Amino acid sequence: MTPNYKDPQTAQWNVTIERQLTSALAARITYSGMNSYRMNVKEDYNAIPPSKQPYVPSPYVDPRAPYQNWIELNYSANAGFQNYQGLTFEATQRVSHGLYFQANYTWAHNISDAQGDAPSGFASENLLFTPSYDQFDLRAARGNVAGMPRQRFLLTGTYELPYGTGRTWQSKNRLINGALGGWNINTVTLIQTGPFLTPTISPTLDQSNTDIVGRGGITARPDAVGDPNSGVGGDQLWNLNAFAPTPAGAGRIGDAGVGILEGPGTIAVSAGLSKTFVVRERLRFRFESTFTNVLNHTNFAPPASDISNSSTFGVLQSAQTAGQGGNRTGQLALRMDF
Repeated sequence: MTPNYKDPQTAQWNVTIERQLTSALAARITYSGMNSYRMNVKEDYNAIPPSKQPYVPSPYVDPRAPYQNWIELNYSANAGFQNYQGLTFEATQRVSHGLYFQANYTWAHNISDAQGDAPSGFASENLLFTPSYDQFDLRAARGNVAGMPRQRFLLTGTYELPYGTGRTWQSKNRLINGALGGWNINTVTLIQTGPFLTPTISPTLDQSNTDIVGRGGITARPDAVGDPNSGVGGDQLWNLNAFAPTPAGAGRIGDAGVGILEGPGTIAVSAGLSKTFVVRERLRFRFESTFTNVLNHTNFAPPASDISNSSTFGVLQSAQTAGQGGNRTGQLALRMDF
């Protein structure tokens, strides 16, 4: 850690507008912003800038390295920055006529240069065990934060079906009331765009002449030469021809940015159905059924992003397991209260 290390700092601000639309329905619009400074970035005291001059170990490291008796001297530096801008629309319905719900939609733009060279999720202070691809130009690592989807919609709610005793429509027939009355349905529905991922390439194809293979397994990025979202279909999410190895002798890192690939999104509708059967005053049964991904919609896991393996790059091969986006699962329960 650098002797002048300081704790990271965050500045936040927001503006909110609220409106009561009806006696039970309220709406809110919120703009939120956040700047984070002095974030942790792993750097190497013995690194050299990219150049066209070949890297020559002599005998341990290139003569341009500051410390000839050491190969790698990693430390944490206050070099990172992050900026978040978000707009959220919310609607809340208090219980009225058997209906309650809370819905919100968020558009978020979150960028950082302190999450590593090919992040796959939110970075933490202890996550970055390898130094930066090019610590002399951290702007090259500035990109979309992997764990923050661009758009996200979440709905939670419950509704009492208006049939049966004590509800809007009731019948004098006890059998009809018993069969149709007292049912409640509920849902937790999540719809969001996918994570932001980064194209990578085998470190052996790196053209920066900084010996990234010998310096802690640094992740290399290729050059971007086209639109990764054009000319794709079926189980192919990204276009392999949009990337290429950095030309031999270029003396620089690959120019493909961090977080320029968007993974598959998620549609997960979880739902439940319940009813209470009253046998007599002190005896009742409660039936409940709950299902995750009740539509059984296939939500794909992010594909491989290494262009060195053309058979797997951008190919959707497996389903998600997080966020209740996996295969449909359900359970039934019957509880007796007395």
